[in-house]
Amino acid sequence: MTNFQFYSYELPCFNCYTRKVKTDLGWLTPSMKADVIDQIKVMLKQQGNDYKPYFTVKIICTVDEAKDYLLLNYYDHSESDINHGNIKLAVVADIEDQITEHMTAEGVVIFSHEIELQNCDDCFQENDE
Repeated sequence: MTNFQFYSYELPCFNCYTRKVKTDLGWLTPSMKADVIDQIKVMLKQQGNDYKPYFTVKIICTVDEAKDYLLLNYYDHSESDINHGNIKLAVVADIEDQITEHMTAEGVVIFSHEIELQNCDDCFQENDE
C-alpha cells in the first residue's frame, strides 16, 4: 500500500463561518493532503462566506495510488485488507474500470473528492434546541 493516512483539517464552521471545526479530509497521501488544502484555501478566498456545505476538490494520483485511494475512501477497506490482498475480484474489476474512466492522456488519474463541512459545537447545540 502507498503512504496513505487519514487526515483531518480545521475548516470554518458551515453555520457561523467564524469558528474552526475539525473536518475529515479522508484517506490521502501527504502530497494529496497538501494539494487538497491548497484547493480549499483558494475556494475560501474566492467564495468568502458564500459556499455550499461541502467542497469538491480534485485528487490527482498515480494508478497505484488510485487503487488504494478508492479502496480506502469508497469501498471502506482497511489498510490490513489492502496489505493482505483481501479484496473481492468484483471490487478489483470495478476499481480498474474507474481508473480507466478517470485516466488522463498524461497517465495520471483524477477523481472528484467531496469534503463535508461541519458545524462548530456552539452552532450544533443551537440546532439541537
